[in-house]
Amino acid sequence: MQTSVRNMGTINRDPRTGRFVKTFTLSYEKEEGIVTRTLPAAGIERVGSVVARLAERETVWNVAVFDKDGEDVTFEFRCFQD
Repeated sequence: MQTSVRNMGTINRDPRTGRFVKTFTLSYEKEEGIVTRTLPAAGIERVGSVVARLAERETVWNVAVFDKDGEDVTFEFRCFQD
């Protein structure tokens, strides 16, 4: 299996206020490689709920969320607390 990293983009402004928001990096593996997305907390919850369901079906694995300092904060998000 060839591993590739795809960065799906960064969102660091609140679309409603235009203010900068704290972002987190969601990372997971699938057959095509490693996928990373940098999103605010609300985005992690939205995308994370889908990723969590895929992980239950063993379609993705090695799911993790990191803060800007590289600390693992995966289980601080409701979507990963099952």
